Amino acid sequence: MFDKMNKQGEMKPKTLKRREFISSVLKTAAIALPAMMFRNLTWAAKSAYDRITDTRYYNGLKDLSQLPYFEMTDQGRLRLTVDNLEGGIDGHTHLALNGFAGGDPDLLKSYSQTRYYLPPNIKSSLDVYINQNNGAEDKKEMTSVIIGSMTPGGSDVTDTHTIPNLIKEMNLLKIEKAVVLPIRMGFPFGDDMTERYIDAIQASGQQDRFILCGGIKPTLDDALEKIEEYRQKGLKGIKMHPNFGRFFPNDRQAWPSYDLCGKHDLPVLIHSGRTGFKEKKTLGFKLYTEDYADIGNFEEPIAAFPNTRFVLCHSGAMQNEKAIKIAKANKNVWMDTHGQSVNNIRAMIRELGPERLMYGSDWAFYPESIMIARLLIATENDKTARRMIFADNAKRFWGIN
Repeated sequence: MFDKMNKQGEMKPKTLKRREFISSVLKTAAIALPAMMFRNLTWAAKSAYDRITDTRYYNGLKDLSQLPYFEMTDQGRLRLTVDNLEGGIDGHTHLALNGFAGGDPDLLKSYSQTRYYLPPNIKSSLDVYINQNNGAEDKKEMTSVIIGSMTPGGSDVTDTHTIPNLIKEMNLLKIEKAVVLPIRMGFPFGDDMTERYIDAIQASGQQDRFILCGGIKPTLDDALEKIEEYRQKGLKGIKMHPNFGRFFPNDRQAWPSYDLCGKHDLPVLIHSGRTGFKEKKTLGFKLYTEDYADIGNFEEPIAAFPNTRFVLCHSGAMQNEKAIKIAKANKNVWMDTHGQSVNNIRAMIRELGPERLMYGSDWAFYPESIMIARLLIATENDKTARRMIFADNAKRFWGIN
């Protein structure tokens, strides 16, 4: 390595011959250039993938229209352009959720635009639970809409959550039917959301577009009576919302309702998991808490009633991993995909198989297209699972030919 001494008595580096020098450069290039090219190709491919199926961020519905699944209409709405996806079933929708003193919006009125609880035209990630994209001000505004829908004067936002407006989106996005979920909150008056939905859907002449469920609070004395009434009226399932209804799913007072639903083969569609909204108190009283819907409260009743079909709405929300464990342990559990990230939808398909997963949008908290985009990206390499989750599983679940 050293061949001569310099004047200071130090060994001088051995001088490379020209041929050896060229050989050394070529060897270095042979190793470095492919690595550099690979890094550049990987970056380019990833960049292209992000542009085509951006699983990280999009800027409003206009960015979603750049995905290879949609086109933007002149009215600024998205139209689904994917072949062989006709006949979709949206397993999770609401009409105007007005109750208590919030009045009775005209559910038959058509509006030029639907105003959603949470604004969709923001910079958003497809890889987080959906409402985590909305900031504190967005959530504060949503809270004011909910309060408005419960107090005199109502809300000009929920006024637009009508049958014609829902059907407009369904028609653009190949949704054949929507499962409509009224909520019973246990108020002393103004708690007749199910009855108002029944009347409006019948008056609309669009009964074939909806699968209507009845909302109950299972810890109320009239819960069993309501289940029987809704069954006789032809409703197809029972909706429960622990947070808005202020009850724990594992409260033994709720168990007779689970049992009766199982006997009549009425599925229980129940809000599940924490969504990240902060607890609200006044004078020491909890106005709102997500303690009720914590996923740990579902294990006992689901296991206790194996003949009752439970749909975990939102798939456990931000507690999705625990919800998957419950579903793996209990074959009477189905999940609606609303709110879940692209990666979580893939995880559910991988862990459970696609057979017990059903698409849901939670309209009109969000547009239909946002959750459709997440499902389509998640199933880009599994078109069979895509079709099952978007349509076929729900048709089997609800007995639709």
